[in-house]
Formats: sequence, C-alpha cells, structure tokens
Amino acid sequence: MRRRLTSNEVAEAKLVFADSLTYKEIWIYENTSFPNWIGRIGSLISKEDPPTKNAISLGKRLFFPVILETAPVDIANLHLTDMGWLIHELTHAWQYQHTGIRYLFDAIRAQISLGSGAYDYGSKKGLEDAHHEGKHFIDYNPEQQADIARAYYFRLKKGEDISAWEPFIEEIKSIVD
Repeated sequence: MRRRLTSNEVAEAKLVFADSLTYKEIWIYENTSFPNWIGRIGSLISKEDPPTKNAISLGKRLFFPVILETAPVDIANLHLTDMGWLIHELTHAWQYQHTGIRYLFDAIRAQISLGSGAYDYGSKKGLEDAHHEGKHFIDYNPEQQADIARAYYFRLKKGEDISAWEPFIEEIKSIVD
C-alpha cells in the first residue's frame, strides 16, 4: 500500500525536523516484503542474523514490511515504536533532500563495514563528549544520524532528558532549502 504521510505523522516528525524536510514529497510503502529481502541480503554480507523486520529508504520513498501503527491514539498511549521507526527512515529522506543519493552509499558502506555497530553513536555520554569536542550532526554516518533522531524523539515523548541530543537536533532543524 502506498500513501503520503498523515497529518499526525507530519506533526510528530516536525518535533525532530521542523521545516527542514519537505513532507509532501514523502511516500510511504507499507506491508511490502522488499525491505526484508534487502535485510536478508545484507545479513549475508555482514555475517550477522537478518533483522526480523527491515525498512529501507530510497530517496523520499520509505518501504516498511508492516502497516505502521502511528495513529494519534498510539502516540497518546506512548506506543512509539513505529513512529520512532518512521523518524529513523525520515532521517534518510532528510539526508537525501540535503545531500542527494550519496547518503544511501554512505549508509550501505557503514552497514557493511560496521554491521550493527553502524548505528552506535555512543548514546548520551557519546553525544555529550562529541558536542564538547565540536563534533556536528553531519560528522556521524547516516545510520547514526537516524538513530540520534529516533532516540531524541523517544526521549522527548517520554519526558526524559534530551539535553545531549538537542544540539544535534537543532542542526537538523536549522537546515532549510
């Protein structure tokens, strides 16, 4: 099933991206097996177990193997897993919007060379240290960037401390075409 972002999804995404992402250009493809096949191929290369559910973003087209549960009632009840997943994939669309197709090759390279470590940005301590050292959002690989955005979203919605994430999220929000 192909669809556009819902108004609720846009409102939630704006918590991370503000107006730095052209939401009306995003297409969501749900309940498609394509991303799981890509995950299985990737697992052969990385020698790691394949993910049970894998999504992939090709430019502004986001492919998910399930129907996302991102309705207002899900968010209100803090059922945030699918919205967080969408935030991760929207980060790849944001990368595409601002850097072109290069993001995809950088993400694949990180996944092949680092495996599941491609997503590790060091959590709160890592971000605090990186900010102190003058590191910027763009200094992280595409998968780390996407997980920084997802973790920020989760923490924001749960009312947890977001201070370590804020400088990097502000960089996302400030880039407008």
